[in-house]
Parts: sequence; structure tokens; C-alpha cells
Amino acid sequence: MTLQKLTCEMCDRCVLVEKFSTAHTTIQWVDDANNCTFIAEAHRALGDNDRACPALRRSIDNAVRSQQLTESRIELPGVSSVSRQQ
Repeated sequence: MTLQKLTCEMCDRCVLVEKFSTAHTTIQWVDDANNCTFIAEAHRALGDNDRACPALRRSIDNAVRSQQLTESRIELPGVSSVSRQQ
């Protein structure tokens, strides 16, 4: 993994991000995600792991568009190299 530092444009919180595609993004919070005002105010139910902040999402999308954050590529094995054990 190649996590890249990114700062939220709204609250200046720093996260580590790896972007694989439009639909696949890995985010690692440097501090507690509940320190994000949006997430803290959402009053998440116990066990709810959907910790999404729209401002952070926009910051990530803007960083990709401006090429500040680059998409990673995953090398997948070809079909012929996959073991077919039975």
C-alpha cells in the first residue's frame, strides 16, 4: 500500500489515503475519526462503521482531479498463473 497524506479542505484534519479507482478508496485516520466534527455530530449507533465525511470525500476527489493524489494500480495475476488445485 502507498498511503499518501491528505488534509481535509474544511477542517484541516490529516488522513492517509490510497485511491485505487473511483469506487475504491482506503482512508486511515491519523487520529480518532470521531475528532471529525461531522462524524462526531452524526451520533453513530454502536457498531456502525460507516464513518463517512462528505467534506473529506470532496477533498479526496479534488486532490485526484488536481493530481495531488494519484491512483494506485494493483497488479493482478493473469488467469494462466492462478493455481487450479482441486
